[in-house]
Amino acid sequence: MINVHIADDHAMIVDLLIPVINHSDIAHVTGSSLKLSDCRKALCTACPDVLLLDINMTDGDGIEFCKDMHKIYPQMKIIALTGHDEYSNVISMLKNGASGYVIKSEAVSELIEAIDAVMHGETYISDQMEQMIRKTTQIAINLTPREKQVLQLVARGMTNPEISEQLDIGVSTVLSFRKKLNLKLKASNPVELIINAHKEGLIE
Repeated sequence: MINVHIADDHAMIVDLLIPVINHSDIAHVTGSSLKLSDCRKALCTACPDVLLLDINMTDGDGIEFCKDMHKIYPQMKIIALTGHDEYSNVISMLKNGASGYVIKSEAVSELIEAIDAVMHGETYISDQMEQMIRKTTQIAINLTPREKQVLQLVARGMTNPEISEQLDIGVSTVLSFRKKLNLKLKASNPVELIINAHKEGLIE
């Protein structure tokens, strides 16, 4: 089970996230902080596997805090959980040690997926941010290692339960990955997904 600490100055958001994360079957919340100063103290006592960090806190800059915490606790994964979708913030957080960036307006499933992804060594950028970055920079389609695995298994004709068993992840997680693949490859069904993946050179 993945240990998660939430640092966000909106108590309502913290209260909403705790039960969702605790019922995800992959993670549970071991603590929360409404201020960066409190978060700093909490991490000294018990360092979690993942820190969900708001960028703008009432008592400081989340980006600078991310930089400091990454130096002190390099093994801890940091995911920016924010309402800000500026490209510059994404780059700043990633440069300063964050492993993920999720927008608060997106589905909670994105956050669960992000927690799972960063614990598997991946860098996770939510759907909304990735679409914005692609429009801004015109970058090529970029799949995470886990997305590539799911795509390859879909191409082999495996069902969601079979993919779930093969990768040792929940069926709901498989569905989330397939949703992201459909969005990234602009597909509405499995056949279109495979065709578009071939066109992009993602599968042979």
